[in-house]
Amino acid sequence: MSISSVHSELPLWSLTDVSLNWAHGTRLTGINLEIPSGVTAVMGYSGAGKTSLLNLLVRFERPDAGTVVRNQNASSPVNGLDLFWVPHTLGLWPQYSVLEHLTLVCPQSELKHFSPESLLDDFNLKSLSAKYPGQLSQGEASRLAVARALASHGRVIVMDEPLVHVDQAHWPIYWDVIRNSGQEQQISLVFATHSSELVMREASNVICLEQGQVVYAGDVNELYYDPPSLPTASYLGPVNDLSIIPVQNLSDGERKSHFARPEQLSIVKDVRGSYEVKNVKFSGSVEEVTVSQPGAETTSATFYHRPVRTVLQQGDRVSLRLLLLLVCLIFQIGCGKETDPRLSFSETIQWPVPAEGMKVPAPRSLHIGPADELYVLDNAGRVLVYDAENQLDRQWEMPDFEIGKPEGICLLKNGQIAVADTHYHRVVFFDDQGKVSKMLGEYGEAPGQFVYPVSVVQDPAGNIYVSEYGNNDRVQKFTEQGEFLLEFGGVGTGPGEFQRAAGMIWHDGKIYVSDAVNNRIQVFSDDGSFLEILGTKTGGLPLYYPYDIAIDRHHNQLYIVEYGAGRITKTDLSGRVTGRYGKTGMNQGEFLTPWGLTVNSKDQVFVADTGNRLIVKLIP
Repeated sequence: MSISSVHSELPLWSLTDVSLNWAHGTRLTGINLEIPSGVTAVMGYSGAGKTSLLNLLVRFERPDAGTVVRNQNASSPVNGLDLFWVPHTLGLWPQYSVLEHLTLVCPQSELKHFSPESLLDDFNLKSLSAKYPGQLSQGEASRLAVARALASHGRVIVMDEPLVHVDQAHWPIYWDVIRNSGQEQQISLVFATHSSELVMREASNVICLEQGQVVYAGDVNELYYDPPSLPTASYLGPVNDLSIIPVQNLSDGERKSHFARPEQLSIVKDVRGSYEVKNVKFSGSVEEVTVSQPGAETTSATFYHRPVRTVLQQGDRVSLRLLLLLVCLIFQIGCGKETDPRLSFSETIQWPVPAEGMKVPAPRSLHIGPADELYVLDNAGRVLVYDAENQLDRQWEMPDFEIGKPEGICLLKNGQIAVADTHYHRVVFFDDQGKVSKMLGEYGEAPGQFVYPVSVVQDPAGNIYVSEYGNNDRVQKFTEQGEFLLEFGGVGTGPGEFQRAAGMIWHDGKIYVSDAVNNRIQVFSDDGSFLEILGTKTGGLPLYYPYDIAIDRHHNQLYIVEYGAGRITKTDLSGRVTGRYGKTGMNQGEFLTPWGLTVNSKDQVFVADTGNRLIVKLIP
């Protein structure tokens, strides 16, 4: 999450018993804080004291009580400012042009090898370089204020709701510029915001204010996964209060926390369920469901989960399924044993997929070709092909992608590319230039039909296996020509049953299937017979939402990407853990909801780090 990986021994600021008053009362009271280097977000509702706190940090105001100490660092650069401030008013100079705003603050020594025009390009301001602040829109002016701050080469930048006037489609692109510039210049950043998405995306630390007091200060991940209270948890978005649910009404999980985020709770149709749906609101990523218990004297309660699409209606009977919560992730051991060996890589290379207009899509599925070319499926409905040097060679779009994006890609032995076109209930086959050659399937639960297909693999004989979910969780097997052969699996928690069957591999006559919600890998013979749950014979294999699986070509080692734990787990074919790498986050060595992975002929591991919108290449 951090722009800078450089951490000083001293905090950037130390605040002790700080209060700040104004004519109508107190703005801040009893503030005791240490603000570390790296990236810190300041959150709070309007009037909570965010701007007042930042004003104290930059000495625009002085406290009425207590002390604010700015700890200087001996490693501060000789060139450039120690501190640069972007106030909520932006503070632009009306007498200077857009370009002059950047050249005036940039140290002369830096101008020799730094082009202000490059920042104007990055913030889409180059065509406005001769204009003055009074001629800019609010969005243009806010971009200029941030560009000027970066041009200053300040060691610490304080920003009050930066880019707040930039629309939802564009702000992630400009934050990518802030992050990249910050990494190059070793910047620490403190910024105020209302956006929980921005905090999760960019910050390592967060300060939450309410009515002029600090209610939380610490790690972003801890606030997300292990919040001290429901109101505090809400700073980072919707959260479920499990204390109001009787233990017997929670299935498929073990309650170890009072709270669960939307991705940790599933609300499913169940004619025997304990709850009845009263109201449903679906926002496209989170569904808000109000339920009550028929016959009970309790009032209704509202819960949040993340379905693929809304399927619940008023009057449906449902049950609540608490997915195996990342309690161990909260304590930074990711559901694994503290003694599990760690995977190490000599080099990490990461890059985003190409922009789609002004949006930066995220990779979802990966597959390696015979010449180590990398096939990528992203959530803009595109297939991207990179050569062995990570250079984009060609790309094309799915035939349709408006109602939902595809999730799985596989290069077949005949040179065709098969894509699990999830929301269109089919598999689409392309030639190597992206021309559709055929399609397989339609909506339904009969043989040869699909609900939500998500993964495709092929065996040496050319047979194709397709996994799917959507209350029809199973794997279907077809000939290379698309003739149905058999199916196996079914919805449930027992051996051989799935809850969200996902990524697969074929190896030595066996199919290994990621059973995501059940947090396990299941093994079948390629005739569909259930063989085992991976790791049962070696003491168990702790996983959290394993969404894809791959195998190397030399050592028969399995790589499992865990969507929930933000990491890779490596095992032998018996399920014995031989290494783990990563955790949930946005720094190097961390992943945010990784979706897919693959391994090339050099045993280099590629991860689709979906939440961070990056392809990550890990070199042993």
